Amino acid sequence: MTDGACPSRRSLLETGFAALAAALVLPELPAAEAEPAAAKARLRPFDQVEPEKYPWGSIRWLMNGQIDTEAEMTLGLVHFEPNQVNTLHVHPNSAEFLHVLSGPSEHLIDGRWVALKPGDTLRIPKGVPHQARSKDQPFSALIVYDTPNRIMVPVTAK
Repeated sequence: MTDGACPSRRSLLETGFAALAAALVLPELPAAEAEPAAAKARLRPFDQVEPEKYPWGSIRWLMNGQIDTEAEMTLGLVHFEPNQVNTLHVHPNSAEFLHVLSGPSEHLIDGRWVALKPGDTLRIPKGVPHQARSKDQPFSALIVYDTPNRIMVPVTAK
């Protein structure tokens, strides 16, 4: 900056001028928008979440639109007992992301069985029929849907 050249972004950041420049250029946010994101955060204590029971196991919903009206997704922990299978179904309003935490499993995706093991992550596109089955031991997975209001529709085999 001593020879009259424009200062670099790095030098602005290092000297704190970037904050001053941003304050001069950016409009002031209204008070509601200026509220820190942390003030809008919601805590869902795990020990207060009862699992939904199914013949094959359970799902413990950690976040969705019913739990928090400002949720932007659905999040849950699914647990299958050994040698179980859930209903063939589809999610017409969302993709599903399944990350296996423990135990082996197989998932029928659009007519083809795919084997999964702990650490594997599966993406099931919106509208694709699928189901899961456990092997001779239980399996657990983290499941995520890209909507706060997941819809599950059973599919009748033809």
